[in-house]
Amino acid sequence: MLVGLPARYAFALSENNLWTFLTVTAVGTNHTSKGTASEDAIIITAHNDAVIAVISDGVSDERCTKSGEGARLAVQHTARAIARGLEAGLDAEQAISEAFSHTYNALTELTQRENAFWGTYACTLAATVIRDSSITVGHIGDSNAYHYDGKRLTRVATALSNDQPNLIILPNWRTQFTVQTINKPYVKAFVLATDGNDSFFLGRSPDDGRFTNPEVTQALHTIATKGADDFDIMQVVNALIKHPGYDRTDDRTMFWAFRKEKRP
Repeated sequence: MLVGLPARYAFALSENNLWTFLTVTAVGTNHTSKGTASEDAIIITAHNDAVIAVISDGVSDERCTKSGEGARLAVQHTARAIARGLEAGLDAEQAISEAFSHTYNALTELTQRENAFWGTYACTLAATVIRDSSITVGHIGDSNAYHYDGKRLTRVATALSNDQPNLIILPNWRTQFTVQTINKPYVKAFVLATDGNDSFFLGRSPDDGRFTNPEVTQALHTIATKGADDFDIMQVVNALIKHPGYDRTDDRTMFWAFRKEKRP
């Protein structure tokens, strides 16, 4: 548990030779006030030289009675399918795309088998594959991804925005799907987060959030310049989550990757 945070927050740290990884999950007050469970799900796993992280968010709709379970099934199906794709020789973008297709089929077949409402297992879906300095991220829904270069955050692959729900179970999910790869050795940090946190990470601005939130920038700079020490990471993320600009109402799930600095 992060120091100073209530029990509804949880984290996990891991690492490889180039990166330190942190997953953060927070149950929103709209769930804690009603005594209901979080509908977010996350998996992080290693496959040979790649790290795979998948997050999903249920829709919190009374008609979608199993969306939390849908999110948990979605991350499991997707992580396994990405690993199979990489094993078969697909590049990361192909592996993520094929995995999303597999997850769509799995959830759709489950719904049909149960003769259930089409949105019973409704959820968003986002995944990233990190291999050395290459970061590939794809998603559908209101999740967002950002990388930090030492000065500012940049949005990576954002989901398309329109009036239709962006869910992996929709027949036209591919029209709402985005995937992008960045391979820049100067990237010092990366974050994949549910619930479209642009106003928190990038700051509110009239030009669609192009200005980096200074508190987030300073926090990431602190981690980057100190070499991603585990204690520093937990302190900084702790401060970020307690920041007044952070929205605590809904569930939040974040996957962070911090590049290890080479020591002289």
